Amino acid sequence: MPRPKPSGRMFPASFTDVASAAGLNVSQICGADQKKYIVESMGLGVAFLDYNNDGWPDVFLVNGSRIEPSAGPAPTNRLYRNNRDGTFTDVTVKAGLARSGWGQSVAVGDYDNDGFADLFITYWGQNVLYHNNGDETFTDDSARARVAGEGLRWGSGASFFDYDRDGLLDLFVANYLDLDLKRTPLPGSDPACA
Repeated sequence: MPRPKPSGRMFPASFTDVASAAGLNVSQICGADQKKYIVESMGLGVAFLDYNNDGWPDVFLVNGSRIEPSAGPAPTNRLYRNNRDGTFTDVTVKAGLARSGWGQSVAVGDYDNDGFADLFITYWGQNVLYHNNGDETFTDDSARARVAGEGLRWGSGASFFDYDRDGLLDLFVANYLDLDLKRTPLPGSDPACA
């Protein structure tokens, strides 16, 4: 069947930034203003999930960090509970998700089939698997599940899926590269490193 030809009309939709009015007003940190290393140029992940099973989508934002220390508290990931009125409440600390580190991406899946969405966050360094306790809190289950990764690996993405069709979610983690700042030359210090 031939595809219909475009009508030439513009799609009559527009978008308005309502993040601040909705309570989603955290600063996302991904390095300093002047980037030196590739990790500072990568984006951060976001997930929409119903972590408390109330039928309303909540928001989880992955946060990064800075290579150079800065004043003030370290940035953390954020979990926002949907207030069911177009606004959200930051429940990060109450949920046990206030972790600092160089986050990259997030995958959502019920890896233990208990009916609650769990979170897997990739990091430059060690990844983290958070088990949803079903009471609006999470527990770090990375060590027990043996999914933290090793040392300086840089988890850039992940996905839950049932690859062997046994009814249990499996986890695929993509790693970008080994980035050890002790061995990485500064930009411009070598003709091949601009």
